[in-house]
Amino acid sequence: MPGWYPDPGGAKGRFRFWDGHNWSSDTSSVPTGDAPHTGPHDGPARKSDKGWIIALAILLAVTLVAVVVFIVVGTRSPFSGPMATPDNNSSTPTVPEWNETSTPTPSPSASNSGGSLVACPDTLATGNTPQIAGKLTADTLQVNQINGWGSEDMALNFTYDGHWQNKVIAQSFLSVWESNIGVALLSNADGFTDPQTSAEQIMECFASSGYYINFTGRTNQVNQAMTVAGHPAWRIESQIHVNDPDFPQVQGDVADVIVVNLGGSKDHLGLFLSCYTIGDAATQQQVLNAMSTLTVTG
Repeated sequence: MPGWYPDPGGAKGRFRFWDGHNWSSDTSSVPTGDAPHTGPHDGPARKSDKGWIIALAILLAVTLVAVVVFIVVGTRSPFSGPMATPDNNSSTPTVPEWNETSTPTPSPSASNSGGSLVACPDTLATGNTPQIAGKLTADTLQVNQINGWGSEDMALNFTYDGHWQNKVIAQSFLSVWESNIGVALLSNADGFTDPQTSAEQIMECFASSGYYINFTGRTNQVNQAMTVAGHPAWRIESQIHVNDPDFPQVQGDVADVIVVNLGGSKDHLGLFLSCYTIGDAATQQQVLNAMSTLTVTG
């Protein structure tokens, strides 16, 4: 019924008049007296609809920006900085420097090679020869381990079933310079079909791979046929030259590649590979001692 009532808008100590249809536009602290003017648009005070419209517009804008950021950046946080760069250091790269699929071709000049990349395969062949204590074995190719050296994988994607050892020679803030020995297999399907040609291919691939990111050139010291336990083989020994600002005292490595025909109807060749720092006589003797044990079993 018409009369004064506590302000429906919530104003403490204030009253509005209700005429049976509308609230008065004015309030009073004394609920007596004549009824003030009322009208169809009068009513309790409320938040403006315009405020909700503005808030909704802001929300839509923020949502749109978030969608655009997700499309451009993906799932990576825009505050996390650029993606990490792989550590392709002088001796233990985390990823290969390149990923070619074409068959390598020997250099016309086998005795000297400039510091440029060659096209080397990224093999699809796989294998995992069981290992014997104190030995490194790939299929039937085997060599003695060097006491005191560590074990690690080498990122040489043109080989498979590789088993390697390493010796840390020098370290910088970002890089490690190492010597290595190991055995692996070379797939015929990748173009490695005879020991002589394959030895040159492997030396080119090894020297110019991500393993030597500061490669400047190489010089062959040995390039000759040999046998390993009666199996035809070919050996190339090269000085691999580098210009590495992390290791200015290092001229490079002496690397040995021996590719062995393992016989029978095998679809692969065997590979022995080693490298030691130029001028490091102690490590050189360790490598040569291990190389002298290279054999073909079975």
